[in-house]
Amino acid sequence: MIEIVRLTPEDTALTKAGSQLLRTAFGPWPPRAAADEDSDRYRRSTENNVVFAAVEGRDLLGVTSIRPDGQWFAGRELPMGGISAVAVAAHARRRGVARKLLTRAIEQMHGDGRPVSTLYPSIPPAYRSFGWEVAGQLAVIDLPTAVLSAAGLAGPAGVKPSTDVTLRALDRSDPADADLQAVHALYTAAARPAVGPLTRTGPHFRLAKLAELDGVVIASVDGTDAGYASWSRAAASDGSTRLEVHDLIADRQDVRDALLTVAGSWQTSIRNTRVRLADPVLGGVGLPRGGHTLHEPWMLRLIDVADAVAGRGFGPLGGEVDLEITDPQAPWNDGRWTLSVAEGRGTLTPGGTGAVKLGPRGLAAVFTGYAGAAALRSANLADGDETAVARLAALFAGPAPWMLDDF
Repeated sequence: MIEIVRLTPEDTALTKAGSQLLRTAFGPWPPRAAADEDSDRYRRSTENNVVFAAVEGRDLLGVTSIRPDGQWFAGRELPMGGISAVAVAAHARRRGVARKLLTRAIEQMHGDGRPVSTLYPSIPPAYRSFGWEVAGQLAVIDLPTAVLSAAGLAGPAGVKPSTDVTLRALDRSDPADADLQAVHALYTAAARPAVGPLTRTGPHFRLAKLAELDGVVIASVDGTDAGYASWSRAAASDGSTRLEVHDLIADRQDVRDALLTVAGSWQTSIRNTRVRLADPVLGGVGLPRGGHTLHEPWMLRLIDVADAVAGRGFGPLGGEVDLEITDPQAPWNDGRWTLSVAEGRGTLTPGGTGAVKLGPRGLAAVFTGYAGAAALRSANLADGDETAVARLAALFAGPAPWMLDDF
């Protein structure tokens, strides 16, 4: 009989077996990490994460983890459970192991008061069957490092980055707390009004870890911090080395150009650069031409629909839509509800006509504004009155959902 158990740091045998299973499924992490390092890291992860194992007697069949995180949704923070490290042993597949693990994870997040859950899918259809749906993206652009130099950033009129921008580097050996707080404040200023980015306030985010990166530069204008960039030297999939710009946060183009010029100064030793985009639109209008943009989708699931709606921010548009929700894995979401939005806040109250019928996948896709009315209908994610579906999509519409962190 398959049992789902929660692992603790004292479960050394099971955490070692879980680590070995994950190494087989995904490889070592970080790359080239020794097996003992991976095992110890996975055992310690049970201190902050909720880690479940599927066992049968002494046999480990599968594992999954829930990261305690938060996400910004249009100015308001929602507690989020990040699903990661999901693996099923080869000999145990097609026995419902993943179903048991994910069902237990949904129940746990419901009990912990985490109304939304996010993951990066290795097999999207498997997660769709449990109510997750693509709802945003982590966008990156690959560029020759040379085009990020001051000359490469010069526009048609030969305008180079403003000399009014002052740059200072984070002291990696002894980082000033004021600089660490400044970086977090700049990130939060960009992330708070957006949809999807992590709050970076949970146990997985310590400001001091910024000093472990190869470089962090803060830009200021007239004495006011206006942006920053962080980067590391990383191995590319073809074995070469590239510059990985983890964050590029700026509230104006001349600040962005000044930060990119710093990255471009590595052109003599690092040929290529990958930049994570805090706003996917930047790949088209805010960065040099000649790059190749990649999009890694992330999936969302609403664990508690009423709490998710109540905790999210909304735009200036107001209105009401009657919904009928069917959610097999989270029956507490089932039934007819009326969505009401006014003055940037929303509520979901029982009742109504059920004019729009949808399940957890449709809820996820519309909740972030990722899918409009036409996409919801063509993908069979929503059914019902056409005007009501359009109104539903309009109430959730906003900036393109994004995230800079993967897990």
